[in-house]
Amino acid sequence: MSKLIFLLSIFTASFVFAKNNLVKETVLVESKYKLNLHLPGLQFRYEDNADQSRAMKSGYSLRFATEFENLYLVGLEYNLNSEKSGNSSLSIARDFSEINTVVGYKFLECEILKNRSFRFYGMGYLGQNKSKIKTELLGTVTTDESTSELTYGAGVLAILKLNYFLIELETRMLVSKSYEPQTISASDLRLGFQIEL
Repeated sequence: MSKLIFLLSIFTASFVFAKNNLVKETVLVESKYKLNLHLPGLQFRYEDNADQSRAMKSGYSLRFATEFENLYLVGLEYNLNSEKSGNSSLSIARDFSEINTVVGYKFLECEILKNRSFRFYGMGYLGQNKSKIKTELLGTVTTDESTSELTYGAGVLAILKLNYFLIELETRMLVSKSYEPQTISASDLRLGFQIEL
């Protein structure tokens, strides 16, 4: 009888330890790839006006990105900025569009609570931009489109992650021949959500 109790206790103990190991493995396994989807965000750029005064110009930004290995971020973004000036006899409208490849490396993460954290990424940007200028003079419309120009830059991205929801604030310095001046600063505010793949 004592041998039966001994065998039963060993079986029960091994089952409990095996179950605990399975639970630990399940908890520790985290998806390597995460897809970040964003609503159209706001972008603010500091550029020169026609009179050489510096002004903040607002536009829109749309980004899709993937995080992997809990360390890297790779994505694609599209920026759009439209402005119009003039009066009823002469008006000038400028549509600026830009597409960039973005890459990031996470250098800091501060966990607040479970599934809630601040993440900070060093970012790099490479892409191209072009402008379309529409001039209307006494009812006559002329449209000019610029050639594509190279864009590159570096910045910092801060992400507040609340379970599956994301709030992102990003600041960057960008360089391109089409900018006035050629080096500008830009900031983005985006809302989105994260899906584990």
